[in-house]
Amino acid sequence: MNNINLKYVRILCSICIVLSVYMFIILSCGKSDSDMDDDYKYNPDKPVVLESFSPSEGGMATRLIISGSNLGNDPSKIKVYFNEKPAAIIGCDKGKALVVTPRQPGDTCTISVVVGKDSVTATEKFVYHISTTVTTLVGKKGTNELKSGSFAEATFMNPSTLTVDNEGNIFLSHWRGNYEIVMINQQNQTVTKMYSGDATGAPSTDAEGKVVMFPSDGGDVLYVLDPAAQWGVRRRQILHPSAEEQAAGMKDFKINWKHGFAACKLDGMIYTRSAGGQIVKFNPKTRVGQLVADGIDPDTDGFLSFDPLHPNMLYISYPSRHCIYTFDILTKEHKLFAGSKNTPGWKDGKADEALFNSPVQLVFDVNNNIVLADAGNHCIRQITPEGRVSTLIGIAGKAGYQDGNPDDALFNYPKGVAIDKDYNIYIADYNNNCIRKLAVE
Repeated sequence: MNNINLKYVRILCSICIVLSVYMFIILSCGKSDSDMDDDYKYNPDKPVVLESFSPSEGGMATRLIISGSNLGNDPSKIKVYFNEKPAAIIGCDKGKALVVTPRQPGDTCTISVVVGKDSVTATEKFVYHISTTVTTLVGKKGTNELKSGSFAEATFMNPSTLTVDNEGNIFLSHWRGNYEIVMINQQNQTVTKMYSGDATGAPSTDAEGKVVMFPSDGGDVLYVLDPAAQWGVRRRQILHPSAEEQAAGMKDFKINWKHGFAACKLDGMIYTRSAGGQIVKFNPKTRVGQLVADGIDPDTDGFLSFDPLHPNMLYISYPSRHCIYTFDILTKEHKLFAGSKNTPGWKDGKADEALFNSPVQLVFDVNNNIVLADAGNHCIRQITPEGRVSTLIGIAGKAGYQDGNPDDALFNYPKGVAIDKDYNIYIADYNNNCIRKLAVE
C-alpha cells in the first residue's frame, strides 16, 4: 500500500505542475488567425522540436504539457499520439501544447507529435497507469430464479456466458431454471427473457457486431436475434452441405454438443466446436456448414474467440483440460498456448508456465490481450500478446462477493466475459447470480 500511496503523491505533484501553467496556455489559445503571434506560428521551413513533457506518468484523462519549438499556435494543426492512440489537444502556443491522455494506450507509451508534414518522437516514455474497478451492474446475490424487469427488480440464477453488441446490449445464456436467452438493455436498464426451454452455449455477434447467435447445446440448432426483426428469437439449423456441394469439396460434419460460437473476420464465417472434436464453420446468411477439422481434443467442452490482429488464429479454452489452445484455420495446427494440460492450479507468469482452473469464456480487448474467466480460481485472468499471464481482478482460490478494486473484489465461479466498444468488461458471476462490470481505464 505504501508504494501505491507514493505513486499517487507523485501523480498529484505532477498535476500541480500542470495546473500552474494551465491558465497560461488556455489564455494563449483559441485566437483568430489575425491575432496569432507570427513568432509562434508553425514554420514548415524549420524543424519541429520536442524537448520534454510533464508529467511522465498518469492514467486516462491526465493533462500533460509538451514543451518544444515550432509546435505552432493552431490546435487544429497539431496531432499528438500515445503509441498509436490520438490524444485530445486542449491548446498550444509559445512552444507548449496541453493534451489529454487517451484511454488505454498501453503500459509504456511513445509520444509522437505531428505538425503539418513534420513528425517528431519523444526520447522518454510515458508510463500509463491502469485503474481497475468492479461494480455490480444487475442482479442480486442469493437469488434462485430469473426475473425480468428493471435493474432494481431483475434477478438471476446461474448466469453463464454472454456477449455485447455494437449498441451495448448484453445477451446472456442463462443456464439454470428453464435455460433462457436473456437481453440486458443498459440504456433502458431493463432485463428481458427472450426465450426459454433449451440449454445454450456462449453467444456471439456476427462479424459486424449486429446479429446475435446462440448455439443450442446439442445438435445443429442455433438461435438468431436480429435487430432488423425487432430482436425476435428465431430457431434455425446449421445446414449440411448438399451432395453437389460435397462433390465440390465441402465436407459434411456431425455436431453432438457445442458450447460456443466465434465470428471470423477473415472469411465472414461463424465457427463452432463439437465436444466430439470437430471444428465446423457455417455461413451466417445461408447457414450452410462444413467440416474444418476433426479429432481436435475430443470428449471435452471448448469456448472460442478469434484473434482480431491475426484472424486465422482461433483460441480455444478447455475447462476440463485447464488450458488454452490455438487453432490455425489455415494450417489446421492445434497447439497448446497457455496452461498445463490436465493440471489445474493458479500461477501467473509465462504462458507455458501459468496454471488455470476450469477456464471458460475468453475474449480479446482493445490492446489484443486475452481476457479470460478462470472460473475455478474465482478470478479474471489476462494474457498479453507476448504470452504473459496475470490476474486482472479477483483473489485466486477465494470465492466471495465484493465490489471494488483489484485488492478487494471477489467472484464466485465467473464463467462469462464480454467487452463493449468502450472497453468495459462484463462478467457473468455464475454462483453470485449477477452481472458484474469491470471498468479498466
